[in-house]
Amino acid sequence: MEYKILDLGGLKKQLEVTATVEDNLVKDKFESAYTDFQKNAAVPGFRKGKTPIEIVKKRYGEQIETESIPDIVNDIVKDIFDKESTKIAGVIDYNFDARRTGDPLHFFLTFEVVPAIEPKGYMGMTLERAMYKIGPETIDHELMHIREANAELQEVETLEDDKAVVTVDLQVTDDKGVPLIGQRRENYKVDLRSKAPELSEIQARLTKSKAGDEFNLELETFDKSSQPAGKKPFKVTVKKLEKFVMPELNDEFAKKVSGGKMETLDALKNDIERELEHYYEDRAEEELRDKIAEELLKQNEFEVPESMVDEYLNDMIEELKKRSENQEVDDNFVKERYREAAVRAVKWNLLAASIIQKENLKVDDAVLERTAEDEASKYRLDRSKLLDFYKSSDDVKNKLLFNEMFNYIVDKSEIKIVDKTATHQHED
Repeated sequence: MEYKILDLGGLKKQLEVTATVEDNLVKDKFESAYTDFQKNAAVPGFRKGKTPIEIVKKRYGEQIETESIPDIVNDIVKDIFDKESTKIAGVIDYNFDARRTGDPLHFFLTFEVVPAIEPKGYMGMTLERAMYKIGPETIDHELMHIREANAELQEVETLEDDKAVVTVDLQVTDDKGVPLIGQRRENYKVDLRSKAPELSEIQARLTKSKAGDEFNLELETFDKSSQPAGKKPFKVTVKKLEKFVMPELNDEFAKKVSGGKMETLDALKNDIERELEHYYEDRAEEELRDKIAEELLKQNEFEVPESMVDEYLNDMIEELKKRSENQEVDDNFVKERYREAAVRAVKWNLLAASIIQKENLKVDDAVLERTAEDEASKYRLDRSKLLDFYKSSDDVKNKLLFNEMFNYIVDKSEIKIVDKTATHQHED
């Protein structure tokens, strides 16, 4: 077997391979394929499995060899890359020359390699870590959201504020106000608390309306992939107004929202404070890690394999398609919008992997046990079940490996604690 690897510039390379049918790997694969075919071959004039191998080769040789080639190519490529210690990032193109039975195998593989990275700047960093203080107003803010989540709707004639839901019928019209057939939506509920910008105008009108009111308004519309599709004229019919009635803040409320775990309102407040402390502890840690990543990405410049970026975006698109159920996902829009983020993510993963390799960081049983102990205590989970899950999940182990890297960097850094006041925010 003969091969050569050409440098195409940057991270791109091309592998050219010529392998004859006498090369051991090719010969063994073909012979194995012939034998397997012979075992199940039903050839006229011969009992099943008893057809002479020469006849099998003569009649079915081209088919058998063609079907075997993908496995042979994979083995050849793996063999060469192992021998050359090549870390492949992704395949860009593959070309296989047409052949007849007995001809050599000749193919080209264009690929990208993982860049060689010598990480720098991660030792002796100077960093700030937030220490969030949980005040009574933050706990009250959280309690308000819990009350809102448990509020009941009560039908009313008019509204006093935007703590309400209005049920409307929406009819698309032409420019003259004539209804368009098949473009009507009935009993559409508008939550006046929503911060969605496309709802601001209709919310303002509905706050001052009453049941039976009708008005015309231009509203933003969206296509099947949830992208803005331009404004259209609508006739809006107000059918029902309902305000949120907040539950009383007392011990009974505490028992209800906690599923009986909290007997008093004070106990509920203490539990909320504990949860907020965990939330802000995690937030401070995430902020610190973002600072570390940003600083190291600035200090370490290297080319990012396009094939890895494409793979990252394709995985993102597949995930979006799973979540969107029957809605369409615009592949090109996703790739254009998130390409910069994908490049950053791939670059950080490569840089982090180079630090992990250089410092020989590992996730052993001690790390898994310590993490399970911490997480079980923090989130009131079963330690043994958590540990079993950690040991069986490669994704978790990879995440913990990154945790070990961050912990290593922090241990080698100068950390300044900065006090901050918690302002717990919720997304509508």
